[in-house]
Amino acid sequence: MWSFFLLLGLLCSSCHGSVTCKNDTDHEVDWYILYKVPRMDSLSGSEYIYIDSNGKKQFNNINSPLGVLGQTLRPLFRPIRNMEESFGFISYSDQPPGSNADNKRFGHSKGVLMADRTGTGLWLSHSTPQFPFRRDQNHFWPHSGNKNAQTFICVTFNYDQFREIGRHLQNIRAFPFEHYVPENFHQELQQVVKWTEEAPPASSVVNVASLTSRGNKAFKSFAKKTSEEEDEGDLYVSIASGIMSDVYVQTWGCQRGRSDSYCPTKGYKVTNVEDVTVEDATGAHILTWKPKVDHSKWCVAVDQNTHWTCIADMNRAVSQYQRHGGALCIHDENVHSQFLRFAKHPNTCRKRPAPSWSSDCDSEDSGGRISSSSSMG
Repeated sequence: MWSFFLLLGLLCSSCHGSVTCKNDTDHEVDWYILYKVPRMDSLSGSEYIYIDSNGKKQFNNINSPLGVLGQTLRPLFRPIRNMEESFGFISYSDQPPGSNADNKRFGHSKGVLMADRTGTGLWLSHSTPQFPFRRDQNHFWPHSGNKNAQTFICVTFNYDQFREIGRHLQNIRAFPFEHYVPENFHQELQQVVKWTEEAPPASSVVNVASLTSRGNKAFKSFAKKTSEEEDEGDLYVSIASGIMSDVYVQTWGCQRGRSDSYCPTKGYKVTNVEDVTVEDATGAHILTWKPKVDHSKWCVAVDQNTHWTCIADMNRAVSQYQRHGGALCIHDENVHSQFLRFAKHPNTCRKRPAPSWSSDCDSEDSGGRISSSSSMG
């Protein structure tokens, strides 16, 4: 009898099961957001805040196979030859493990897409260079990822939504550094991994799509246009206009040529965050850090009645206006309230000097790439 259950367990270990976002107990969730803290004081940089429809928690060891990311990525941790015909994935990044994508051809974006064409799939958008480091449950997290704060958003979608998600990945010119997309998958997904030799023309418009999660939660994806002008090339100006609200924005604080807050005489303001403040799940401990140790890219509506929060790809810098990228935005009152609390001391419209380059900044150049002499953030 015991041998039967052992055999059954071994057989099931090769099955991907439902392709959905998972929490730390391996239970399916409709969506979640992770905010990993930077390495500072007594923290190793592997600790993270977890938010889903059930509230907020704090965990350690983001690199654990039993953590939220490890549980979610489990279908990825198998040889491609052992993957079911109904399963496919795309790992994309402008900073894949051991290299950099051509920033003139590919967008400033990072993420993982997994789908079962007979059921559901997930879209995991994030800000961490070299992630996933390997398709291995014990080596998926890059050691360099501990240094700076990072964000992740995972959403479970029915398979039909991946047509629009595939269009989004094409619009942001995602670089697919590893993938397996069967021929019977949506053409939009197949095109993502086929156009690497010849890029589509640059977008002259902002592409906005409405998405609905499996649990019927409203999302929007934004793919920015490319332009030399801030009011057209800045992703966050487009988002503010799209959600009809001023926004607070956190992006990489060591970006060369970092843009100041955008404060037009008419239209919506884009205000830089100067401090990020995170409370633990009990509210007993508070962490505060500066954008120079935060590699995340996100924005939140200032309007208390417009409950949009976006996890994005782009930094706010002149060099980013002509690059492709985008954001995945969630309409949720609790998430919106939480990110408003994260955004402390927003920069005013008064012009301030650009941040000076310091030794504790990674050597990320103006195109969003990282030099070989630096540690990736």
